[in-house]
Amino acid sequence: VEHDETIIPDNARAVCGRELPLVNPKHLNDGSILLFYQYVEDPIWTKAQHKAALKKVIEIGTKYNITGRGRVAREGLNCTLTGNPNDIRSFCYGLREWQEIFNETDFKITDGVSRDKLFKSLSIRKTNELVAYGLAGEKAPSLKKFAGEHLEADDYHKAMQDPETVIIDVRNAYESAIGNFQPPENGAKLIDPKMRNSIEFPKWLNSEDTQKQLTGKKVLMYCTGGIRCERATALLNQMSTVKEELKPKGVYHCRGGIERYVKTFPSGGYWKGKNYLFDKRMEQTPDIKADSAVENDIGAKCVLCCAKYTVYRGQFKCSRTLCGVPVIVCNSCTTAATEKPEKLVCDLCKEGYRAPSQAPDLVAMKRKAEEIVGHKPLDPLSTSEPHPASKSPKVYYKDRLFLRRVPLTASFAKIKDSLGADKVKNLIWLKDMESGGFYGSCVVLMSASSDTKQVLDISTSKGGIKIDKKRIKVAEMFRKDDEDLFDGLVQREYPPVGN
Repeated sequence: VEHDETIIPDNARAVCGRELPLVNPKHLNDGSILLFYQYVEDPIWTKAQHKAALKKVIEIGTKYNITGRGRVAREGLNCTLTGNPNDIRSFCYGLREWQEIFNETDFKITDGVSRDKLFKSLSIRKTNELVAYGLAGEKAPSLKKFAGEHLEADDYHKAMQDPETVIIDVRNAYESAIGNFQPPENGAKLIDPKMRNSIEFPKWLNSEDTQKQLTGKKVLMYCTGGIRCERATALLNQMSTVKEELKPKGVYHCRGGIERYVKTFPSGGYWKGKNYLFDKRMEQTPDIKADSAVENDIGAKCVLCCAKYTVYRGQFKCSRTLCGVPVIVCNSCTTAATEKPEKLVCDLCKEGYRAPSQAPDLVAMKRKAEEIVGHKPLDPLSTSEPHPASKSPKVYYKDRLFLRRVPLTASFAKIKDSLGADKVKNLIWLKDMESGGFYGSCVVLMSASSDTKQVLDISTSKGGIKIDKKRIKVAEMFRKDDEDLFDGLVQREYPPVGN
């Protein structure tokens, strides 16, 4: 991190499986905003469960006087909600009590919100898809098999310094117009897909030009709060599994999205401008960055007079057929925009940009990708081909497992207890190369091959394997030049803290 950069590491950490942060007493009389999503997979909710989920979320929301908007699909839940600080937390705990899967949810709470920014009522809609990618049902890439790796905000910041990395803004172009990441000089390259809406993303990803830019590179994605990146990274990994010409060196996204990054780097970090929001706040800016500096970072203009202007107000839309995206209109042009809405044309339409038209065969691609990877968890240690479609099959260790998403509160005893005390011989805590601290992954040496298989089977069952109430990910390990990995190991009970 740069010498003049303020960073709050605790803000980078997700609350999955942990107690929610306490309310600062000075914010008890203010409002709070809650952003969260939770995908449900293997299996998705049945139609009856989908209907029951809608009813239950409304029931819990009503109980705690929650307002806001949400979408409930068979694949999960996505909400932006408001309320009193303690009521918001009670709602989150209510979801955890209702279904265990919500212990995996990263509830992002912002306290100290002015009460005029709170929603007036609660509206939870029953939908087919949480994000309108056109990837519902049998078209949806499996998050379990193909989702990209989460990076905490501070690690994502470091990753942007790598020149062999590309960053994809998976939001819509009108959102990017008022704010985006700008990696450091000689760092990663930013790619803007120029999307009018999310349904264009699969076509953009399917284009030859896009795939040339991604092959051989580490790929970072980002969005407002993280949900759009879940399916987007999974789609890229699924596509790279079946396409020899598309081989990124790893696919990652920022846990908690821009929202968590800006809270972690209150002076901005590599974020420039405003984070477009879909609640009454309209936008989010770094807490301690001067408003004038934020404005100077943005090049947005009024679509009519072309004067610099950075605020979306009045719900003005592009008038071109099949577009209709929000456009910026300054205060001086509001009357003209209202009287002659046909004059409103977005920047993409002005430049004549047309999105790629060739859509991938999503159903066929999904079937082929899942045939290639089978039902085995994908190997998370491969950096060259994280979701391999190798011509020669990999040979897996029969006595080793790779664990990830392991909570920082874990210990050797807790892992033995979760996997089976008689099944685990040793483990190695994996450390960050720079800080020396544990980052949530470890390698476990099992007592026998039958134990390895049994633990894998349990990990893919409905309940999975949990440590301190947090479900962990378990994968096989393929053989490398590391046969002696456990030779001379002195077992550590607790993970290393680092610098």
